[in-house]
Amino acid sequence: MANSKFKDLYAPTIVLVAIAFFITLALVFANDITKPTIEKINKKNADATRAQVLPSGKDAGFEEYKGKLTENVDEVYMAKDGSGVVITSHSKSFGGTLTAMVGINKDGKINDVAITDHKDTPGLGTKAFDPNYTKVYKGKSKFDKANIKDQKDMTYIVGASVSSNGLFSAVKAALTQYEATGGVK
Repeated sequence: MANSKFKDLYAPTIVLVAIAFFITLALVFANDITKPTIEKINKKNADATRAQVLPSGKDAGFEEYKGKLTENVDEVYMAKDGSGVVITSHSKSFGGTLTAMVGINKDGKINDVAITDHKDTPGLGTKAFDPNYTKVYKGKSKFDKANIKDQKDMTYIVGASVSSNGLFSAVKAALTQYEATGGVK
């Protein structure tokens, strides 16, 4: 009877714990194996986006800036040839956090903007992330208003004002960082 009680109550628990342990061990092992490959792919994708938003720095490459980062800025990469910087910044958008890379030339003007991550609903909201729209930032060097609706020389996507302003805030954070770094060094 005691043996039957063990089989009925404890054996299934021990088996489940053993299965969970070995699955966890397998996942840790798989993560250790794939982590370097994933990091390599992420770096390659980030480098490609940097080259897209600041093509003048593509041939020389980019070097990470190790100084202080301003609010909402994730990373700064300086073009090794001194042609500009690429700043990755984030802000709140309709679906959550939006991340953008902003290429700024040596004169402090935006060259291009690329959205690298967002959770906004596809369709109307993501029209603010389309390259045909993001070109409104090209050539800008500062913004004097807190949001895009008040910026007289900028347009925003009607019906996607939260997404438009999220991108505006990320770009504004990048320009603030550029100014804080003292420009191209």
